[in-house]
Amino acid sequence: MTEKLYDLDSSVTEFECEVIELYIKENRLAVELDRTAFFPEGGGQTSDRGFLGEAYVENVEICDGHILHFVENSEENVQKFQKGVVLHGKVDEIKRFSDMQQHSGEHILSGIVHNRFGYNNVGFHLSESGVTVDFDGNFTENDLCKVEDLVNEVIWKNLEIRVSYPNEEALKTLTYRSKKEIDGPLRIVEIPGVDVCACCAPHVKRTGEIGQFRILSAEKHRDGTRLSILCGARALRDSREKLAQNTAVSRLLSCRQTETAQFVQKMKTEKEALSFRLVGLQRRLLAQQAADAAPQKRFVEFLDADMETLRFFGDLLADKAGEFAAVFSEDSPRRFVVFSKTGYDVNAVCALLRTELGAKGGGRNGAAQGAVDAGQDAIRNALAGD
Repeated sequence: MTEKLYDLDSSVTEFECEVIELYIKENRLAVELDRTAFFPEGGGQTSDRGFLGEAYVENVEICDGHILHFVENSEENVQKFQKGVVLHGKVDEIKRFSDMQQHSGEHILSGIVHNRFGYNNVGFHLSESGVTVDFDGNFTENDLCKVEDLVNEVIWKNLEIRVSYPNEEALKTLTYRSKKEIDGPLRIVEIPGVDVCACCAPHVKRTGEIGQFRILSAEKHRDGTRLSILCGARALRDSREKLAQNTAVSRLLSCRQTETAQFVQKMKTEKEALSFRLVGLQRRLLAQQAADAAPQKRFVEFLDADMETLRFFGDLLADKAGEFAAVFSEDSPRRFVVFSKTGYDVNAVCALLRTELGAKGGGRNGAAQGAVDAGQDAIRNALAGD
């Protein structure tokens, strides 16, 4: 049985150990040690990384009750990690501390939400790309602002985070959070007056080490809410990146940073108004173009316009088409419409484009639409007819 140094002291990141077994798991080389400071995957959290000797530990997992450290499966490592070999282990301190900041912050959040709203933490995921917490209830925007304030207040109080293994008698009178049944001794993580939770992961020793807490987003998840959060250094980096973006936008708009949303909304409204006017002018020109067009058997036209304008122009041209009028967009893949007011089978046009150019689409009652990824010459040649 491997001694779990991370259980005893989360600040331990360097240690001496002995290899007790070497395994090959799905072509991966796994090392079992007599003692380890590497936290394995568990509780919604990725494992520690680091080194055993000079070998990089890319992941640590619990397999059939054994804590296994996965390293590169090479002949050199097979020779290095023979049973009985003594090694120096070194955990990646930066990742470990960042993970502890996130996980301890999540405990404060979950404790406050449970005490204030009665909601349960029903899902937690901590990876390098983000942190999410799922609750079985819903929040208003004001609720989330208040919760964020309360979590940061706990951080600023710099409370001690206590880890203990209560005996059976003590557990009978202890109220604590837990998402699942746990076999073996129960490890309790307590933040006085805030949260008591069964947890296997390393935590910071005092709440002040978390630094800061941010709720980035809230979205509906099943019957509850999924919160994306960040703590400590990760929250600081996120704030810096967003501040840099907002600063750049404010400079481009020549406005204050507190007014960027207002200015962007103003520009969006103006753009929509201009687009509406542009479409109106474009349709007036297209109507005149269709009116001036001489009747012909087939029309094949290309237009830089939205789908509604393609339909508008195609419908007008169909009045002068002996068979059909087809109008294609200029983007790729090209959207297209086909109209006929003479009973011509517009699906036959789509079928021809499918066969010749791999198009998709169809229709009925004299109208069809679809998309095709082809050049103008190829489309004109395919629809040239006899």
